[in-house]
Amino acid sequence: MKVFLDTNTFYKNWFVDNANFTLLFYFLNNEKKELLLSDLVVQEVNNIRERELNEVQSEILRLISKGSKLNGTPLNYSSDSLGIENYDLSELLRYKVDWIERISYENIEHKTVVNRALKVVKPFSGQEKGYRDTLIWISFLQYLKENNVEGDVAFITNNKHDFFESKGGHLCFNTDLINDINSFGIKTNIRPYLNVYDFVNDNVDKISYSFDRYELLDDLEHFLIDETESFLRNMTNREIDNLLGARIFGDKLTSVIDIEADIFEGLEDPKIKQVKRLSGNNVYISSYYEMRRVDLIITIDLVEFKQHADEIEAIYPLYNIEIDGDYVKLSFILRVCVDGSFVYETKAREASSLSIENMYNSIRPK
Repeated sequence: MKVFLDTNTFYKNWFVDNANFTLLFYFLNNEKKELLLSDLVVQEVNNIRERELNEVQSEILRLISKGSKLNGTPLNYSSDSLGIENYDLSELLRYKVDWIERISYENIEHKTVVNRALKVVKPFSGQEKGYRDTLIWISFLQYLKENNVEGDVAFITNNKHDFFESKGGHLCFNTDLINDINSFGIKTNIRPYLNVYDFVNDNVDKISYSFDRYELLDDLEHFLIDETESFLRNMTNREIDNLLGARIFGDKLTSVIDIEADIFEGLEDPKIKQVKRLSGNNVYISSYYEMRRVDLIITIDLVEFKQHADEIEAIYPLYNIEIDGDYVKLSFILRVCVDGSFVYETKAREASSLSIENMYNSIRPK
């Protein structure tokens, strides 16, 4: 499903960081769906915010002037001291949404808009109000037609009077806009919504989509490293064999004396395979990830090493053997691939209980 946002959805939500926008963006990113963004919507939002900021500055100047008269001497004031930052909606969204389709309005014929204004075709209303809304609407339909868009597209605007009507308690486009949809030969199902909250409430599982699946594992890198190192340090002999592609530890050696594990290049190619709801704010996450470089040092008994030296030295990832008194330290360099699952608490944004179902070394002899 693609999602189109009208100008009014951003009013008083200039930085699109409230809970509903967050869920919407996670939904789009996780499902690899596009946000449809009109160039005119971007211009309008930028201009409205700038106009309101100018009003704020004018009011401050008025109060400073009044305060200076009350004070007897001019109050010190500089507009630069307010710290007002540059703002561009398109740049802001670029860091929040992975797939954005821009919609241009430059090729919409002025004659088309004028004819609609004269005939008061929605979204025009009395006194020829609705020029920008008409450009946004016609360019939106033109985009759908030219790109042969199919499936569902959500159209979100709180301009209920000019776009929608209610039939049997259900929101639908008014007659003029339905005629437009039909005349353009639109193949997609355009679904109307008054606000982002309604869309989220209708389409988004608030637990499953409470995080970005393509960023979460990167954000949890330290957790995954710590838990993977812990697993490596506590491996059984059979698990060591499985990891190293050997049969010596499980079949011929007694329990190893010690295992040291150091992941020194970190996470790569993380993927979330499955998400399931649990109780409360918890979700179950099944994942795959790789640790680029792992230094694994296994300490065994010297006597056992001498008995099986040839087989041990033949293990491919082995790069160093160090004899230390009655013990031998065997050092291996690995690239560890892991299938693992864990619990993620979406409100606290914390992970726990990593369970490793499968682990193997992807570095193989050439």
